[in-house]
Amino acid sequence: MKRGRIGKRIVAGALTLSLTACLPAGALSGWFNQPSGWAAADLERAEAEELVIPWRYESDLQGDITRQEFASLAVALCRKVGGLEVDIQSLGQPPFTDIQTASNYNDVAAAWQLGLMNGVSATEFAPNRTITRMEICTLLSRVMEKCGVALPETVSGVEERLDSGAEGVVPDWARGGVAEIVGAGLMQGGDNGSLALSAQTTREQAMVLALRAMDLGKDILEEESFTAAERAQIAKLRELRTTFGNPGQPYAQAPSVSAPYSPGVLNDAFLQDGLNSINYIRAVAGLNPVSMSQEKNQNAQVGAMLIAAGEFSHYPSQPAGMPDDLYQQGYAATSSSNIGKGHYSLSDFNLSCADDSDPSNIAILGHRRWLLDPTLTTVGMGYAERCSLTQVIDDTYVRWNGPDYVTWPSEGVFPMELFHGDLAWSCSLSPDKYMLNRESLSVTVTDASGHSWTGRVSEQTDLSADFVLTSGSGYGSAGAVIFRPAGLEYRIGQPLTVTISGLQLVGGGTDTITYTVKLF
Repeated sequence: MKRGRIGKRIVAGALTLSLTACLPAGALSGWFNQPSGWAAADLERAEAEELVIPWRYESDLQGDITRQEFASLAVALCRKVGGLEVDIQSLGQPPFTDIQTASNYNDVAAAWQLGLMNGVSATEFAPNRTITRMEICTLLSRVMEKCGVALPETVSGVEERLDSGAEGVVPDWARGGVAEIVGAGLMQGGDNGSLALSAQTTREQAMVLALRAMDLGKDILEEESFTAAERAQIAKLRELRTTFGNPGQPYAQAPSVSAPYSPGVLNDAFLQDGLNSINYIRAVAGLNPVSMSQEKNQNAQVGAMLIAAGEFSHYPSQPAGMPDDLYQQGYAATSSSNIGKGHYSLSDFNLSCADDSDPSNIAILGHRRWLLDPTLTTVGMGYAERCSLTQVIDDTYVRWNGPDYVTWPSEGVFPMELFHGDLAWSCSLSPDKYMLNRESLSVTVTDASGHSWTGRVSEQTDLSADFVLTSGSGYGSAGAVIFRPAGLEYRIGQPLTVTISGLQLVGGGTDTITYTVKLF
């Protein structure tokens, strides 16, 4: 059971100094004030990419961005472009006395630890000081260097313009960054041609600039780090990712979770959004898509109503006043399904099932393994009062018809949005080929820099750190090796090589599986 947590990229034109009229009120909801017309579409995408300043619902978009706000953008860029994560606990605390109460303290600390931003003195960061275009160029250049991105020079004559004094005095510490960012076409001047390097930058300008830097940086890394076949697979997965996430209103007819009980009816678009998320997850893992069954949907909807009305359990008790036949129908669904509570949509629920790395599920990853079962062909989904249900088990026996193994993170390219450092990795093994042998089994994961982690199956009960364990075939149609490596560097486009040794073959002997994961 799960409890919830609250097309091709285009490198757009460079950021200029110009601003146009604001959009009418309500054009982009949820912001403190409306963005300028030129920025609205980009800010909407920036929010979807989680590339936005903190306090964006309270801050004036046309007001000047501060150092602490840009620190959040810089750290988010490192995460989005290079896949970089910072463990501030392990790297020590910054020496600045004026950031201790900052709401985005972690971002400021991370920006300092990554070497992106320094203080204005040995003990002061000046979090509320505004930031110039010259400083932003320098910071963006550092971000790109940290992510391993070499920006192309698409605008000529920048160095000559700086040498001529046309932009005033440009200090040595800023010169390289300005030349790189302006030379890559990410920042341009105003109508008079001046770069206005000493001018301040508004919050909306900074967010749009960060978005465009992300687009360019990711495109460069992908061109350098992935083969043509891998880029084609990435494009396919990105296209599939656009098919869910906007489910609309759930109910064509709202359920009643008290007497007289009624399961209600879900909107077709809401159900389709959930199905598309499952097929995205399966496509990431290299599995065939599944379809919905109307009968299973109806049963799942009764199951969702049942757990919303009473116990959140695969085996809930019968609520007072619920007819026996309705209870039995719902019980049959809850006992053969992934169930969740607190999710805003079925797609949100299914993505959390694919993760499955919370303490109550990490030892077996049952929700994930059901979704990634090669024998799965049809599902049913239900949703009532933020209780979600995906029916994945039926009485039909289907022989394993998949590959020799199914992995997560998947062999080949894997979306960064589905990855995090605490993710439990899994390898489900074909029962026709493999038997789990705890005694001889070991797992090694090696990153692109040559650092390796090796683990063996143990009886450990603390799964908060790195581990290796095995789980039988009660979840999905195959047993699985489950592990979580530690001490590795996870970078976009850089291979992670997994070797699982000591696997026992059904016909006798042992085998080793080796596969590579590349985050994008």
